[in-house]
Amino acid sequence: MTADNKVIMSPPTLPSPELPRQPQLLRFGLRQMFIMVTLLCALCALLAVTGGAWPLVIGGGAVLVAGHVLGNLIGTRLRDTSAEVLHWRAEDPRFRADRPLVHTDPVQIAELNLPPGTPLGDRGRVAGGWWIWFVAAGAMLGFIVGGSLIYLTIGQRISWAGWAVGTVSCSVLGTWSAFLASSFGSIARHAWRHASEEAR
Repeated sequence: MTADNKVIMSPPTLPSPELPRQPQLLRFGLRQMFIMVTLLCALCALLAVTGGAWPLVIGGGAVLVAGHVLGNLIGTRLRDTSAEVLHWRAEDPRFRADRPLVHTDPVQIAELNLPPGTPLGDRGRVAGGWWIWFVAAGAMLGFIVGGSLIYLTIGQRISWAGWAVGTVSCSVLGTWSAFLASSFGSIARHAWRHASEEAR
């Protein structure tokens, strides 16, 4: 109360709005956890039963497969949760002043009058159907050359199982090398063709 006998009322305090929940990248339920534990137990049992070099081969293969699956899972989750993250940042008042703004609406993107994008920004397939034959040739070349080199160099000191594992590994390396070469070659040729057309 003031000297003029006037009461000054303080503004009512409004309840703070509930902040939206941040999207989680790695989400899994009990079913996925039980499947993972079951596969891990089966792998450990298989490693305990086998002998010789097979535990190393099986364990290495399982690690490669698990890494491949985990990489695909993380990439897929990143792609699927990107829209959820943008919506969460737009709803949360703590991130509304974030710059630069990310526009996903085609109408808003068209209003920005951006320069035309290059073909390298497209997400379509760059290489044609020939890359399958190129990769198959790389696998056969790795199988033949790798198997021959293993047989000529250390063939007398290893068993047939060791030679087979080494030959298959060389075939996998040949497949991977051919795939990388075809991918980078296609992208480089696509970029060179686009640059030549722009120069003309």
